[in-house]
Amino acid sequence: MTLPPSEEYYTELERRLRALDGLVERLVQDICPWYREYLDVGEYGLAVEIVAERLSADMPTELVRPLARGLLAEAERMSLEEAVVVQLQQLVDALRARDEIM
Repeated sequence: MTLPPSEEYYTELERRLRALDGLVERLVQDICPWYREYLDVGEYGLAVEIVAERLSADMPTELVRPLARGLLAEAERMSLEEAVVVQLQQLVDALRARDEIM
């Protein structure tokens, strides 16, 4: 039997996601209020998902790279749907490949 995550788990998760807020605001400003709202009510998976679906390799690399990496780490920790994790992993991989070309 697996115990539910502790209060500390959620406190740290929220802290890490809130630390990404500035990047969310700069890259997808229109959904930033939703991102914050989801964090406020403890819907951390939804917060990650709504941002993940809007990110692309065409965005400024210096902003999208740390955001994609941060969201990927949290998506994996939370065991979000495979589609979300794969989408973020593909974005991180595409950014890495682009860096290698340059």
